[in-house]
Amino acid sequence: MRLSGLLIAWSAVEAQPAGVMVIRGTARRSEPQASMCATRSRASDGEIQRWAQAGEDVRTALQELHDELDGLPNALMIDGHASRRVWPGLHNNKQGLGKDPGDPRLWLPASGLPPSWNPVSIIRINCAQAEMPRLVAVTEKQKNGKTVTVKTSSDLYYPESRPEGHPWFLFTEPRNYGKKRHGQWKTRWRADPGKASKNADERKENELNAPWYSMTTREITPMHTRDGYDRETLAVAAARLCHQALSWSDRTRYPAPLHAALQMGLGHPQYRRSAPKDPESIEILKEASGTDL
Repeated sequence: MRLSGLLIAWSAVEAQPAGVMVIRGTARRSEPQASMCATRSRASDGEIQRWAQAGEDVRTALQELHDELDGLPNALMIDGHASRRVWPGLHNNKQGLGKDPGDPRLWLPASGLPPSWNPVSIIRINCAQAEMPRLVAVTEKQKNGKTVTVKTSSDLYYPESRPEGHPWFLFTEPRNYGKKRHGQWKTRWRADPGKASKNADERKENELNAPWYSMTTREITPMHTRDGYDRETLAVAAARLCHQALSWSDRTRYPAPLHAALQMGLGHPQYRRSAPKDPESIEILKEASGTDL
């Protein structure tokens, strides 16, 4: 496994005379290590040290942020997929456990800082579609009391059983969801190839040529939330921050603080420690920016 990249952002909402929301962010990328053996299951000491150093850099940034904000509460947003190897304490299977004494990595981004310096919550964002649940259908109750099933939605959902520490999922309806809605009922595997014929009555549309779409999902998981702060409120705030796009009318893949951090790295590569070279890192950047690199 290799460190595919690290996107860190923090957001702080300050009361400005003009009602301006101030977003502070930073982006940092760490060059992946070359893999000597594709079948190895454990990371090398050098890779672990690189991840540990990345965590230390973030902790230093959080310490400096506390001084700058003069105690103003703030929440930390992280790309959970890109930073998975940096903080073991944010893994699902590590909740309720303690730090491994033999692991040099920080357990959490603010580990070792005074409790009052910690973010009020760590909001883990995951946009890796291969790991996300896909929306199949939504049952809605209309005003007249009837129940209908819809195939797309752009709303924020949570698991019905609401287990402790559960995530929220923000679904997005694709922009090409128009007159041709073949993807509403089936995938391309079941598309009708159609039939070509000189006789107009015998022709059948080739569904593969029509616009298809795929629902996208964002996982929003507030973690290690301080008492007095509501996880649902934080999740809703993160979802709304996906609507702060400056250059188009739709959502950004990441909430505004993470999106801004990513764009700073993409727009000013000369300030990055290194450019990503491995396929996994490049794929993350392509998905986040919506462009080919």
